[in-house]
Amino acid sequence: MRTFFVIIILAFSASCLAYEGQILFSGNEIHYEVEEADGEVVILIGDGPGFSSSYMKGILSGRKTLRYDQLESGSSKNHSDVAIDFQYFVAELASLIFSLEINSFHLLGHGFGSAIAVGFALTNPEGLLSLVMINPRLNLPAIDSALSDLADGESSQSFDKFYYLFGDGPTSELKPVLSRDIINEEIYNLFWGETPTFISGILRGHDFSSGLLDINLPILICSGLNSFPGAKNLLTFQEGSPNIEFVTFMNSGHLPMFEEKKAFKTIVEDFLQRAEENFGHQGQQEMNLDDMSEVPGDMVFGWEDLEKVHELHVGDDFSVKLPSNRGAGYFWKVKSLDENSIRLISDPYYEELKESGGGRDVFDFRVVGSGKSSIEFSFGSLWEETSIRTSSFSINVEKPNIDPIIIDSSDVGKTIVVGLNEPIEVILDSPIDSGLRWRISATTPEVLRQPRENEVKITEPSPYSAGKVAQTFYFEGMNYGQARLRFDYGSLWEDVAPERTFEATIVVAEPVREYVFVQDSDYGRTISIRIDQTVLVRLKKGNEEDCEWQLSSYSAVEPVGDITEVEYMGVRYSVFRLKPTDSGDSMLEFLYFEGEKRREQVDAFKIGLVITEESGQEMSPDQK
Repeated sequence: MRTFFVIIILAFSASCLAYEGQILFSGNEIHYEVEEADGEVVILIGDGPGFSSSYMKGILSGRKTLRYDQLESGSSKNHSDVAIDFQYFVAELASLIFSLEINSFHLLGHGFGSAIAVGFALTNPEGLLSLVMINPRLNLPAIDSALSDLADGESSQSFDKFYYLFGDGPTSELKPVLSRDIINEEIYNLFWGETPTFISGILRGHDFSSGLLDINLPILICSGLNSFPGAKNLLTFQEGSPNIEFVTFMNSGHLPMFEEKKAFKTIVEDFLQRAEENFGHQGQQEMNLDDMSEVPGDMVFGWEDLEKVHELHVGDDFSVKLPSNRGAGYFWKVKSLDENSIRLISDPYYEELKESGGGRDVFDFRVVGSGKSSIEFSFGSLWEETSIRTSSFSINVEKPNIDPIIIDSSDVGKTIVVGLNEPIEVILDSPIDSGLRWRISATTPEVLRQPRENEVKITEPSPYSAGKVAQTFYFEGMNYGQARLRFDYGSLWEDVAPERTFEATIVVAEPVREYVFVQDSDYGRTISIRIDQTVLVRLKKGNEEDCEWQLSSYSAVEPVGDITEVEYMGVRYSVFRLKPTDSGDSMLEFLYFEGEKRREQVDAFKIGLVITEESGQEMSPDQK
């Protein structure tokens, strides 16, 4: 029995172990401490700025918590000359979450820490379950007004806003918990200002409470009845927001987690548990490619597909969508790729996932060559050059067994149509004793590449034929488009006009597809299509019910069927199918409406079409 009891004690102790560490952000050391326990982690954001987070230790005993010292407070160390402002603190919190790879979490902010929590929540981070705020400092103009009212009734020489911001006044019994002698005065003055009677620092004029209505998460506001500027001031945060719960602690001031510890812990624990149950019932949306079955041709990969090898084919177009948080200044970028095998075919763009939180950086690629290749992605912030993490997406493309297209002198002036990655051999002869040779004088490297070195084969003269030199030049299509090939015949050593030339046009043609896909990143471009193809336009839309895309103007095409509304990976799309009715040029314009009865136009999307009888190539605006 005693042995069993010891095992129970050891198991409980192990589950409540605490450990600490540092992350590097923008060259600075950000100190954190984790109190281990079961359940989702609660990230504690302390008051200040300028106070160590140590005063919050143990306020949710039995619950897994992570607290950290903001820069210029506690054990965090400033090793850089980076400008510290409010957005810096939001990015600092994001760095902690990304660096420690925290996938789901609650935020609990106290005082100024609540403003940081709201600022981060407004970036729509993925994995955020709920928001708890203790006497939040959100509406700074209202706090300034309250300070002014108090200062009018006191001597300006004895009035000090510090005591009202971090306690209940000069006689607060809890003054030693957050007192002037333990705050970093420099960072405090930077944000709150040195003026004793009103806010004169960075925070002056800011109202973070205006963003609460945009946070689609459970929110709990804890207010001490005797706190400054009073519970009545905080009640206004509830207006128009069904997500906010409000609790007043009748025997507390600025620190209800100590003044009414048991009640505080019970109420917060109940709120956190309900938030987790609600999140569990909703369920996170799975990244399922089948969700886009209505939109053929999409090949989409996500975070779970990194660090794997994928079998693809030459000509395949695919997208890689990686979770990011651009609102907090964090994003993915392509660190490196082999352009002989893979090409970016549009500028990267960002998709926000309003319902499930977070967003995706979207990269569109095309496979243009065979063999093994990889794309290296790096994830980091605007604040620093060093990446938080790097990941790779690898592909293996089997080289197709295709006989080469042979071009010789009889093909001069011709236009030859080839496929992507299809081998081309240009063979040009010259007499063995002429001393003159062929050389490439013009090509289009963005469409054609030379996969190997040119070869020279000499045939010695015989009684039946003259000797000759056969020069073979190797090419293959690496991008869809039209390429010019020109060869000059002459001396390799003298700078004189060539004796003759050979020219041919190579068209690397896209395979004939039933659909031509158009998406957000194609804005402003001109696309060439066949008259027997269908244009499929897919445009991202918001998650609100009162929003829609409408086809505003068009010619030489007609809509096919109704607008389709589809959703995958947390993003909603409107899909239009358009069929050409006549060859020629056409301009498509789509308008996006939001608001009551969808009356307010907030966006537009335009694209040009060149409708041909033959398979065409995508054109840039300057090629029209």
